[in-house]
Amino acid sequence: MSQMKTELLLTKTISMLHICEASCDGSHVFVFYLATTSKYSGKYLFSTSYLVYVIGSLNWISFSNGFVYGQVAGLINSLQKQEGGIHLSEGQISLIASTMTIMNLFGTALSAIITDKLGRRWPFILFSIPLMMNWILLYYATELHHFVLSRIIGGISVGALVTLNIFVTSEYTSPKTRAFYLNMVTTLAPALGTSLGHGIGIFLHWRTSAIIGIFPCALGILLPYFWEESPHWLASKGRFEECRESFGRLHTRTPNSDRELKLLVEMEKSKLDLLSKSNSVSTLKRLSRVLKRKYFWDVFVLSIFIHAYLAAAGKLVFSILATVILEEITGTPDVLLYTLFVDGFIVIGSFMSCLLIRKTSMRTLLFSTGFTANAILILFTLCFYFRNGQSYSNWINVGLLALYFITINAGPYPLLEAIYSEMFPLELKVYIFTLSAVVLITALTLSIILLPFIVSCVGYHGLFLMNTAIMSVSLVYIWWRLPETKGKTLQEVEVYFKTNNFNVEEVLTCNEQTKALI
Repeated sequence: MSQMKTELLLTKTISMLHICEASCDGSHVFVFYLATTSKYSGKYLFSTSYLVYVIGSLNWISFSNGFVYGQVAGLINSLQKQEGGIHLSEGQISLIASTMTIMNLFGTALSAIITDKLGRRWPFILFSIPLMMNWILLYYATELHHFVLSRIIGGISVGALVTLNIFVTSEYTSPKTRAFYLNMVTTLAPALGTSLGHGIGIFLHWRTSAIIGIFPCALGILLPYFWEESPHWLASKGRFEECRESFGRLHTRTPNSDRELKLLVEMEKSKLDLLSKSNSVSTLKRLSRVLKRKYFWDVFVLSIFIHAYLAAAGKLVFSILATVILEEITGTPDVLLYTLFVDGFIVIGSFMSCLLIRKTSMRTLLFSTGFTANAILILFTLCFYFRNGQSYSNWINVGLLALYFITINAGPYPLLEAIYSEMFPLELKVYIFTLSAVVLITALTLSIILLPFIVSCVGYHGLFLMNTAIMSVSLVYIWWRLPETKGKTLQEVEVYFKTNNFNVEEVLTCNEQTKALI
């Protein structure tokens, strides 16, 4: 009788779980059922806990990266006021502010080479070590070359870590939860780190900020050591048994996860077989083949418009120069409340993005919030142009700026970074990331270097109108070229960009000419 009751309970539980799976992430619900059976409880509870650990580690590293950018605002503000007896010209201070962004490109390039050879775990450890050196060097800095050297080391490290965070997160997560976790790792965690960096930069000396920055960086060295290697990287190297084992440790066993693993293995096997037959196994030969494909240039042009939007949206510029910009906008050096107000809304927007992406499609959220942000920026420009210098006028302008940032952080910024992590083929993703990053980092660096000159020529209202125009054109092109990718595996997204068809099984069973496209 007891056995019958147990079976009946399990039957009812399974029925309830099937209902729940329609609206929830099936992998997490499935774990609850497996936890009720002695045969599977240890294995699957371990896999869920392990994935939580990996995602938590990625968030922590992103938080540390955000703190690096946020701390710069306090440093630049202090150097401009010549505090501590350090006398530097505006040109030298501008060089310090922009050097880190320029060096991001070299970090991205290095991460491509190292990640392709060593996998996903060790590069996080290797690039977190020089980031700690950056904080130590910055703490003792007194001369221009000290500051520049610390920014070079920090820029290379952060450039590599940000790139790794974007595409590694997508490899460790399932299609149903990928956009949600990417929002957390690429938007929410850095926003919290940047806000903390801004706040500490206002309350404490920048040398104290450097000491504080050492601690999250130290954990970034330790945490990845205990990760499982990315199953996608293992599959791209033909290590399919290790791929299956790694995938099993990271994901709970469901029909969806079984299908995802099956597509991953079959597609990478097909690629390696075709490359072997065509004698194109080496990386240079594979890159040369990709550069001749139309789909690569379609995706590359799409990435340029994504980069143009991200640079024009101004998130990075504000992260680095928040206090400087707010002093210019409000006309007062007392910007503590303004900074905390805007940073608070950026964090709120990041939280909202995690909630909204679970409720709606990526395209709907991207374009509704994207064009809304443009309208807010135009309204802010008008209010800023006709400001009267009164306190309430300053709060209106800062409020509109905060509303703008909450909107782009709730939609365009995290979604475009998520899409960027999905759109390149797995086997050469890190190298194509580097080629694409040249455009992004060049645009971001120019946006920081040219900011004072553009503002002096056309003012902040002219700058924001120009940015609005760039963002609008970019959104129109993205709307034209971008498919809906929510719930699709990385293999399905990759095949779509190559063949305009999401059905991986169909493509793999087509003629040799079609198969060669993948």
